[in-house]
Amino acid sequence: MSVKVTGDTLALDKKIRHAIERQADLIRERIPQQNVEMSAKIAEEFDPLNGHRIRCEVVAAFADRQQVIVREARKTADEAIASAFRGLNAKLKRLRIRAQMPAPAANALRAIGS
Repeated sequence: MSVKVTGDTLALDKKIRHAIERQADLIRERIPQQNVEMSAKIAEEFDPLNGHRIRCEVVAAFADRQQVIVREARKTADEAIASAFRGLNAKLKRLRIRAQMPAPAANALRAIGS
């Protein structure tokens, strides 16, 4: 499966597309039992405090209608991509831990917003 890459002219850069696809493949290898659809949006933006930055947004949608979204902005595209996928990995680890908990414990965690 491939990842859908959208955004401004940065999404047309083959190096950036390859970096996103490589990271998405690593995620899929970690969770082969899950059917996951991934999309990434990469674009330049101007932040008044930090100047020009590259924003990377990664969305992972699972068959059980769960969706994980991570947004990161950094000075370079490589940093933004790496940071967004690190954040996605961390969220997926948390979701996997919750999925393995008994139902009452998982519900209690959701209730307190953890």
